[in-house]
Amino acid sequence: MKSKILVDYESYMCSIALLEDGVLEEFYVEDRNIERMTGNIYKGRVVNVLPGLESAFVDIGKRKNGFLAASDMLEDRTALSRSGQLPTRLNAAAGDYVLVQAIKEPTETKGPRLSSNLSIPGRYIVYMPTVDFIGVSNKIADESVRERLIDLLIKNRPTPGCGLIARTAAKDAPKSDIINEIKYFTGIYEHITEKFRTADGIEQLFSDGDLVFRAVRDLLNSTVDEIVCNSRFVADRLKKYISKNLASTVKITVTEDRDILKQYGVLGEVERLLQSKVELKNGGNLIIDYTEALTVIDVNSAKHTGDIDRELTVFETNCEAAKEIARQLRLRNIGGLVVVDFIDMQDPLHNEEVVELLRREAAADRVRTRVLPMTELGLVQITRKKTGKELQSLLMQPCSRCNGTGRTQTANFMMRKIKSRLTEIFDDPDSTAAIVSVHPETAEQFAACEWSPGYGGGEKRVYIVIDPGIGKNSFKISAKNETVVSVPHNAFLLS
Repeated sequence: MKSKILVDYESYMCSIALLEDGVLEEFYVEDRNIERMTGNIYKGRVVNVLPGLESAFVDIGKRKNGFLAASDMLEDRTALSRSGQLPTRLNAAAGDYVLVQAIKEPTETKGPRLSSNLSIPGRYIVYMPTVDFIGVSNKIADESVRERLIDLLIKNRPTPGCGLIARTAAKDAPKSDIINEIKYFTGIYEHITEKFRTADGIEQLFSDGDLVFRAVRDLLNSTVDEIVCNSRFVADRLKKYISKNLASTVKITVTEDRDILKQYGVLGEVERLLQSKVELKNGGNLIIDYTEALTVIDVNSAKHTGDIDRELTVFETNCEAAKEIARQLRLRNIGGLVVVDFIDMQDPLHNEEVVELLRREAAADRVRTRVLPMTELGLVQITRKKTGKELQSLLMQPCSRCNGTGRTQTANFMMRKIKSRLTEIFDDPDSTAAIVSVHPETAEQFAACEWSPGYGGGEKRVYIVIDPGIGKNSFKISAKNETVVSVPHNAFLLS
């Protein structure tokens, strides 16, 4: 398998794509005008403590205060969790300075989520100076390799209470490279703690870097034969970064005169990722709906009618859907709770096979993903750790015409709302006329129906004005108290 990493660097946004044998498998995008907080480490000041919730709000110098829960305030969370003695009391008071790391981005209504359990990812290891834990990536299945890496981490642990996790790339890495990275992060943490002691007040102490270097650090492996970049400046920085930190000889190609996302078919694929319907190769499809609490995925056979055996046809569609669902979760960066409604199957073994296939496909995800057994109703629940914003929220915005619902109100309902508003206007005896500006479709509905407003025995006049600039969910009404009313040429009087 040959892979390519595409680095599309623009002044307003940056995109990273991973292609495996020409197929888009991972995609990341970042708005360069919006600061990313996740992974950054701060010296923050506790603003106020919420005893009932055992949490606190911490000022880290941003627009919104961060939220720190008691369980994220522990210095040795892993050991205490294992012993069953996980405290729930927050050991902090207003005015205290705390060393915290942002673990979740802020939203429209909430500030960033914070933790005192620091975690700094590298190429080969994840360095956790405040968590007593030694581990190996679940993607390394070979027990002999796991034992070798655990032994290496234990022997080179900087302090007894420090935590280290070997990442997937450590499997084939030289022993010296892993040890050097541990020493490097030990120095980084010493620098962070020294800045914490000497800083006069609130201050950012460490940054996890921009998308280009985070992505290349995580995606670059032995299967990647080329990095294609559309910026010579970024390509030069990447060459220095890779030669210094990643010890790789990967080829870096600069193509400033071509649109690399379009050239490799990524732009069209991303546009399809923003749609709710996903077509499957065998003719079936997925419908992906987002809600505030969870994401719902519905599997349909659609054009895939198969042979005479319905059970086999449904099983094939569900298997194809399971593979694509795991891919869509990665590409769209869907986090939290996901509920999948597979097509009903009669054979219990088929149900188990579909769920197991989904688990295997999800195991390739870099983000922690858990697939639960199928329920009696044929639903499969998936939990995927939230890491940053979903692709849809980064590349789409609420529609100003439909207020983000994706639907418009019917002309009949709009007419009913307008009639209610006219009643309010004509309750004022001085109002003799009203001008209503509406969308062309609503105006057509007015003209086609029999309108009986019944305002003052016909003494009140209502003029309808066609305005293409008004959304289907909107209208404008102005009250008039003059005998002569000036209206646009395309207005008509309701009778």
